[in-house]
Amino acid sequence: MSDVRNGILLVAVNARYGHCSLAARTLLVNLGPWRAAATLLETDLEIQPLQLAADIVARAPRVVGFSVYLWNRGQVRETLAILRRVAPTVRVVVGGPEIVDGCAGDWRGLADLLVVGEGETIWREACDGWLQPGAPPPGGGEREPALRVAVPEELSTLLLPDDLYSDTDIAHRTVFVESPRGCPYRCVYCTSGGTRLRLWPLERLEPSFDRLLARGVRAFRFLDRSFNAAEEHACRVLDFFLARHPGRLQLHFEIVPRRMGEALRGRLMAFPPGVLHLEVGVQTLNPEVARRIGRDGGPELALETLQFLMRETGASVHADLIFGLPGEDETSFAAGFDRLVRLFDPPELQLNILKRLPGTPLADAAAFPGLAFNPHPPYELLAGDALDFEALVRLQGVARLWELIHNRGRFSRTAACIWQAGEGSPYDRYRALAARILAAEGRLYALNGSRLTEHLIRFLETDAGMGRAEAQAMVAADRAADRPISGV
Repeated sequence: MSDVRNGILLVAVNARYGHCSLAARTLLVNLGPWRAAATLLETDLEIQPLQLAADIVARAPRVVGFSVYLWNRGQVRETLAILRRVAPTVRVVVGGPEIVDGCAGDWRGLADLLVVGEGETIWREACDGWLQPGAPPPGGGEREPALRVAVPEELSTLLLPDDLYSDTDIAHRTVFVESPRGCPYRCVYCTSGGTRLRLWPLERLEPSFDRLLARGVRAFRFLDRSFNAAEEHACRVLDFFLARHPGRLQLHFEIVPRRMGEALRGRLMAFPPGVLHLEVGVQTLNPEVARRIGRDGGPELALETLQFLMRETGASVHADLIFGLPGEDETSFAAGFDRLVRLFDPPELQLNILKRLPGTPLADAAAFPGLAFNPHPPYELLAGDALDFEALVRLQGVARLWELIHNRGRFSRTAACIWQAGEGSPYDRYRALAARILAAEGRLYALNGSRLTEHLIRFLETDAGMGRAEAQAMVAADRAADRPISGV
């Protein structure tokens, strides 16, 4: 295959420099006989399409592959528009969550092949067909992209890409791994919903993790959508890390809020404080709304899971709520928010607006009438069946302020004082503060640090009954401590 040396290029446009693309590395390592002909071009959103196109052309590939996500869709499309004009004979494969059945028209003239779902096998087969000696050249003009829907991969036949993390990746960036792939649950807003859950064989995972540990990796971020869906497998993975000096590690998992067996509970409790960072997707505490969106187990089980994780383990816990869910109005969302804050005061409580991602059940407008979404990424809700545009903007303001004050850990005592002081609920307090800042500044983004500090001091004075000197001292002490959340 000397005639196709450097003939394959995988391009990963990550959300930020600190992220490494697991998808691109897994595609590369599973190219079979074509692996020696393939290289990885990894960048982030700071790059301009013209520069990215120039970097691709400089490598003179015959086949280029892109993973497309909602954050990089625009850049990839602009890059391909340039590439088609300056390198029209290059074959282009596009996959990733943005590629779904029925999207071919969006990529007409830009791509040769669209891959729906997991792409290791289809990507390898495409390279095999295009790069074999005697393969026909690409057609001219505005080529119509072919679309192939992948069959879920059998993980026992795939290779893990641990050797494709460079020394620079390990020293300065986040290393992503996976243990199961797919998800057995059917949340209507999730691209993984209802995909077949498969487990990476432990006899393959453990040597891979050991190699990464030997090279100096101490922070593992698992991309599993539901790490604890298969509890025996999850216990085995945790046992691996418990046996290897866990106090020197950071492990990030996404946990499904479901009833946990004693074996799994025991493993989670065994880790020293600060090692585990656990994301728990609560999403709603309204039972009827939870049922409509396919959430299994119900709100009380989610609360029980949070109680166990926060009070009986040393884990750092990140909980999620979604606003704009079908059937949930502002009063219902606020009640769920207040309940979580009062019960747990979680270090991180992410408030996210509902999005209609391509390929999800939520994308079926007939099944979910009365919802209007932005047609462009990130596809956020503009009007719901229980929330109008004005209410959604108001909720966005609360979410933004909660992120700035609470989640970033820079105003720990001040944040608690804001929601505990005076009359009204935690949600009411943050809504009132957001309204005041918006009225004074005209925005809740790009706030100068000193201006935000002054608004917090005034709020403590007027609503918490503090003297100005006391309020200034509290905010100043918080700023001096400035405890950023670990693992974010």
